[in-house]
Amino acid sequence: MEICTETVDRLIEICNGNGDEFLQETLCEALESFEAYHMAIYTMETKRRVYSAQSMDRQAYQDMVERLDKDRTRHHNSVLANVNLLNRMAAAENLKPVYDGIVSEERPYRREVANAVLAYVEDIIKKRG
Repeated sequence: MEICTETVDRLIEICNGNGDEFLQETLCEALESFEAYHMAIYTMETKRRVYSAQSMDRQAYQDMVERLDKDRTRHHNSVLANVNLLNRMAAAENLKPVYDGIVSEERPYRREVANAVLAYVEDIIKKRG
């Protein structure tokens, strides 16, 4: 499964066309949550690589990793909620779902949505002009 860029692009066009600032902000925040999740993963993995239980107090290291993991999980849950929101926005406009799979906190669906979102972020970065 992947994010339907055509639906996202169409939602952006609709938001820009109707001038509804609340809807624009809602869409923007939902899409920005994708990158926030990406950054939470990157931050966690970077700090786990740079710091280690050998380079700092073992308990401080464990506390840091636990805090970073909770932050990543919080961002992941936000992504799931926002994908559901985007799908409702698409349905209201009679568009294909932004993500046409199961959006759930249960595995493997949780991971599948995350992979789709991360691929979408990477695609946006590659296509920047």
